Amino acid sequence: MMRLVLLFAAALAGATARAADELVLPPVTRTTLPNGLRVIVSEYHELPLVDVAIFVGAGAAQDPPGKEGLAALTAGSLKRGVDRLSAEDLARAIESLGGSINAAAGTDASVITAEFLSGDFGAGMDLLRQVVRDPAFARDEVRRVRDEQLASLVSQLEEPSEIAEKCFAAWLYGRHPYGRPVEGRRKTVEDLGRGDVRDFYDRWYRPNDTILALVGDVKAEDALARIQAAFGDWKPGAEAVAARAGAPEPVGARRVLLVDKPDATQTQIRIGAIAMARKDPDLLPAQVANTVLGGGFTSRLIEELRVKRSLTYGASSVFVARLVGGDFRIQTFTKTPTTVETLMLALQVEGDFRSGAIDPKQIAKAKTYMRGQFPLRLETPDAMAARLAEIEFNGLPQDELVTYRSRVAAVTPEMASRAAAQHMPESDAVAIVVVGKAAEVKAPLEAGLGAVRVVTPDACDALDVK
Repeated sequence: MMRLVLLFAAALAGATARAADELVLPPVTRTTLPNGLRVIVSEYHELPLVDVAIFVGAGAAQDPPGKEGLAALTAGSLKRGVDRLSAEDLARAIESLGGSINAAAGTDASVITAEFLSGDFGAGMDLLRQVVRDPAFARDEVRRVRDEQLASLVSQLEEPSEIAEKCFAAWLYGRHPYGRPVEGRRKTVEDLGRGDVRDFYDRWYRPNDTILALVGDVKAEDALARIQAAFGDWKPGAEAVAARAGAPEPVGARRVLLVDKPDATQTQIRIGAIAMARKDPDLLPAQVANTVLGGGFTSRLIEELRVKRSLTYGASSVFVARLVGGDFRIQTFTKTPTTVETLMLALQVEGDFRSGAIDPKQIAKAKTYMRGQFPLRLETPDAMAARLAEIEFNGLPQDELVTYRSRVAAVTPEMASRAAAQHMPESDAVAIVVVGKAAEVKAPLEAGLGAVRVVTPDACDALDVK
């Protein structure tokens, strides 16, 4: 526990004294190569590992209209062979080093991660360079990745919780890019091909909107030299810097979507509204408040829905904060006959919570939990590399990690209550998604909440939200 933090403390022995509650992290070197690639390097010598996280500044939000799922297909195809190695040979080369390279698209960015033994740093970086800069995108390999993506989309239609997540994004965000499913839609993915992947890659996989973070058992100057050798002659692109969408529109009035799944054995429920971007200064006090409401197994939602009334085994709430906006959401599930009771109670618990002053003892408990958990999330070099890249990507202060615990400690009950009142929604201004048996829950839902729109799981691919 806290090995990394303790090591970092040793590494900085004798450095400027910091507040007692702040973490002491190792020196972080930041530089920007002439081609625009932003590079972050931090030494970590407790384990003989080197971890790299690369954020390419285009994700599902940059999928062209009608080609949803293209960012995911492009990221998934990166590892399926490079100019000098087939897919099998590349996999064998990575395995021979005992390392790993993975790539996936997110909403705002595509992320490539790699891990190698520090003794294989040179060979590992060369393989990573080839994956990022020289993917082959062989036609058959792209088709295999596309078929796997389609198979995943089909399998998701059998899983109510997956349906709920996908339909909730579409129902809440509407036509905003955050409403697009990262993995795409069946009718768009099945038409994607090698040419689409190559076009997406050629435009967006450029150094001038990319961040590379490296944490590992190497000297910073050696790491920088390797990065310069691998990526220094990577050509920038004038169109590679994404023009981001504006903030999503708030939910004006409550709207209810019932996704009919006649064979469902339980009902999945999602309740939410538009909230904050990752950079919003209110996010931290709001997260402290949310820890009380739905952030743990002793939360208010668990107490009311599970412990007191046995309506569910699980209930939680969370702020999902992205680059240009985000949302607050409650998620739970229950038996079909108790669908409306569970939904109405969740709304009531959240409404009462946001409209009243939060108990200072509960705030103190939440802060202790958050401060205690934080170092555990930075223990490993891969976690540290991902956080450093994420901080840079979202434009957060460079001391975000160092000051986190002291900033949590400084949140007062008044600050948390104010953030809850401002950023948790009123019950008549939420988007609600219910996935279950429409024949049994539609009428009770209408009686309790008014108009309900009923769709099939497939229809969430083309929801027109006004």
